[in-house]
Amino acid sequence: MDTNIITQTLEREIQSGLLAPGTVLKQEELASRFGVSRQPVRHALERLRTSGLLEKRPDRSLAVTGLRTEDVRELCQIRIALETTALTLSAPNLSASALRKARRLNEDLFEEEDPEILAELDRDFHRTLYGACGNERLLAMIADMRGEAKRAYALQPAGSRPRSAFYDEHNRILDALAAHDVTTACDILATHIGITAATLIPIDQP
Repeated sequence: MDTNIITQTLEREIQSGLLAPGTVLKQEELASRFGVSRQPVRHALERLRTSGLLEKRPDRSLAVTGLRTEDVRELCQIRIALETTALTLSAPNLSASALRKARRLNEDLFEEEDPEILAELDRDFHRTLYGACGNERLLAMIADMRGEAKRAYALQPAGSRPRSAFYDEHNRILDALAAHDVTTACDILATHIGITAATLIPIDQP
């Protein structure tokens, strides 16, 4: 097993919430788990530290990074600005088939139990709505920002109130777009992003 596979596996577990913030990752235990020497594990942990998913503690151990309140707020502000711009540009060019595709994706994500697949469905839903904006650089920036918020999906399990709200907000966006009310669609989108971001703020932080 090489470094890439170890890195991808641990990243997936962090993003899905299986490895919670504060969890210490030990080279010896990981090497035993993956059946490899410490070297590929060391390289994988360094990649995760560089990407911001791990942080080095005073005792030199590496632990899963928690998201600071200010980080979440800044991410939310950037996402709202980028995604409402993309939706505004895309809306006049959206076809009826694109809206039907988005509704199908929303129905699928309502029932999905795997956070990783849920993230993919939500990405596809929003990409379908923004895809006609005519600005690939803007879409790439949105993809990067959405990637930083992937941990939110593990906090919205199927059947939960957050998942139902998530689903309902998507439908309201689609209803507004179908009525050619782009302003309302953007307002709902901004609220939707803000609520999703709020799930990432630990309850003991302001």
